[in-house]
Amino acid sequence: MGWVWLLFSFKGRIGRARYLLVELALLTLWFTLWIVLRAEFVSPWEQWVAAIPMIWINLAVTAKRLHDRNHDGWWAVAVFAVNRLSYVFYGLLFGVSFGIDISLVEELLFALLAVTVSVVQTWIIIELFFLAGTDGPNRFGPDPTRATIQSPIDSQPEPAGVPDFLVSRTGPLPRS
Repeated sequence: MGWVWLLFSFKGRIGRARYLLVELALLTLWFTLWIVLRAEFVSPWEQWVAAIPMIWINLAVTAKRLHDRNHDGWWAVAVFAVNRLSYVFYGLLFGVSFGIDISLVEELLFALLAVTVSVVQTWIIIELFFLAGTDGPNRFGPDPTRATIQSPIDSQPEPAGVPDFLVSRTGPLPRS
């Protein structure tokens, strides 16, 4: 499994650990670029040049993680949309908290949206980071936790008994 497949392909499955590793790397890169780009006052198109590959990678690994949970990869677009919606929502929430005057009905709708976005984001986090993938192969490929290439010789079942590494440490076997 190569890096190009991991970061850019929408086919196959990945487990929780690999997904978490890529997402943490993307978050670190985004945060670093955000600090650098804000300090240097670069143009919006230069910001998009940096953002588009990161968005693609995020969608690709999220689709593969959803495949591991036996969900269609197109749900990655919904996950992306909910995450972006939450950035806009929480930006508005901080604006309301710091003095923007709105009516009571708008406040109640805003509270309802806050609960809805929070519940959906919590489920996304549980689904992608905490729930194990489908055991064994599914319609998207083999199980990434058990994906090993076996030769016909290795496919023979192991005899029940003491493992070889323990036998070699105990000394020579008695002759019969």
